[in-house]
Amino acid sequence: MKRIVLFILSSAIVLGLFAWSNESVQTRNNNGKVVKSSKEQVEKVVKKGDIREKIWNQLSSEQQEWINGTWEDGKISKITLTENMMSQVDDKTYEGKVVYLLDFPTKSKSSPNNMIAYADINTFDYIGNGLVD
Repeated sequence: MKRIVLFILSSAIVLGLFAWSNESVQTRNNNGKVVKSSKEQVEKVVKKGDIREKIWNQLSSEQQEWINGTWEDGKISKITLTENMMSQVDDKTYEGKVVYLLDFPTKSKSSPNNMIAYADINTFDYIGNGLVD
């Protein structure tokens, strides 16, 4: 009887650890909708020569100074750009396309205290800034 209880308990713990390790990363886009991407997918993207650093190097020095930390503090996810999200994007051909969203913390003490940058998913070119609310 003790072995059965021990087996059931250890199975529940293993399943719980497995589910916890594959949790989803959630980001809010400019419309307030939750955008989900798997933690594993984001980690794969980060390991590919780190896209965050490539985008960081394309930001102006003023933008880099405004960010609290370095490129390593940015969070990356994929989103589909909508018309409402593109007011600070010059190239309107990205509407409806999947792009990288980089969310950097800023030194601002007020809310919101982050900066959003968009990047091309294939070339990693900086597209423009996103709106924050």
